Amino acid sequence: MAPNAPSIGAAGTDYMRRTGHGRYRADHSFPDKGCASYATMPSWVTFAPRLAAMTLTKVDRRSMRTLRRYFSSILRRRIRYAATICFLTAASLVIFLLAAQSAETFRGDLLMNLGATIFGAVATASILEPLIDRSQTPEVVVHRTFPHELFLDAAAGAIGRIRIMGAWPYGMEPPYRGRYLAVLQQAMASGVPVQILILDPASSAAQQRTSDMRNGDASETIHEVLLAFKAWVDTLSRRTANHLEIKIFSALPPARLYLAGRKVVCSFFGDSDSRDGSNVRHYETSTLGGLGLYVNEAFDQLWSSEEALTLEEYWQLDMEVRFPTDGGPVPDRHRVVGYVAAAGGLFVSDQQLLHDIGHHEIPVRLRRRIEGFDWDGNVRLRLRAFDRSRDPRSDVVISTANSKYGDENNVRRSFVEVRVEM
Repeated sequence: MAPNAPSIGAAGTDYMRRTGHGRYRADHSFPDKGCASYATMPSWVTFAPRLAAMTLTKVDRRSMRTLRRYFSSILRRRIRYAATICFLTAASLVIFLLAAQSAETFRGDLLMNLGATIFGAVATASILEPLIDRSQTPEVVVHRTFPHELFLDAAAGAIGRIRIMGAWPYGMEPPYRGRYLAVLQQAMASGVPVQILILDPASSAAQQRTSDMRNGDASETIHEVLLAFKAWVDTLSRRTANHLEIKIFSALPPARLYLAGRKVVCSFFGDSDSRDGSNVRHYETSTLGGLGLYVNEAFDQLWSSEEALTLEEYWQLDMEVRFPTDGGPVPDRHRVVGYVAAAGGLFVSDQQLLHDIGHHEIPVRLRRRIEGFDWDGNVRLRLRAFDRSRDPRSDVVISTANSKYGDENNVRRSFVEVRVEM
């Protein structure tokens, strides 16, 4: 995002102007929900980070009981509604049969009118009323703060899919994390696919978000959220985890996306965002609305981009070390290592690799570009040992590694630097 990016309100208003959603109807009767108005418009990778264990709010029994009560209440309401419709339909059919037996008598005419009235009520309740409600429902509802309860309720009852796109999910803020993860786990256990796009903390877009925020460091926040997701995923069963996909992207999207079933909540990035989105306008709409379609298409483009990383690719780097063949034993060339991009360089951690290269510089080939490492993908690369006790970049490299993988504590990381061949 450019430093002179428009304000959030201006971005939203500009979109509505361009798409024709420009008619507003003020309504301030829901201050407790933050509703402002309506509008029709391997190495240390295997190290279990204590930081994540401390910051991750576990899915406790209370959260699961709350979810069970929620789903039970939905089921009871749907059963009562279906039973009422079935009863009235059956009653109207019985009355029509009685009217037919009474032929053209006063009693028959009375029963016929009564049956038609009941049948009309059934038709209105099951067909016309939903259409009328939809025609009276505004296409976009504007919230002054992020509607956590609305999204969590929509996710808890989602049938189709759940999608989240942003620098990091608002639901991973400490006050909401426990229930947020519980809802996602319950949805995945029910077979609902969950797709989450998170901004790469090493990207220039993350640095821009830091400058845009009123306070805090976007990269540090994203690192902590990814660690929390890693610790949470490790607790999921394989069957449940199969319904979860998390990808890391480097380009700032046009807007945030929170999609659950047909419910969509979007917001635009601005130059004075707060961490929890409390000063951002959030637009509640549906997947059929123009805004919902627009942001959902942006999600598809980023999700299918070749630059989007899976969680495994974010934690590990696959590379080929081209050891010289001088007649002696050749170490394993294929390595999967932890890595960080910091201080303009790329650093990998593998004690065996450091032992194998010794004091030599060894050619290496990477299978992909690394965000935060200035390399065009064509220039040759070489490996050399990184002296963390003398190199002035050492503090930044170690700090970045601790943020990404958790505090090393008693684990001493052995770094090897990947250099562009001059």
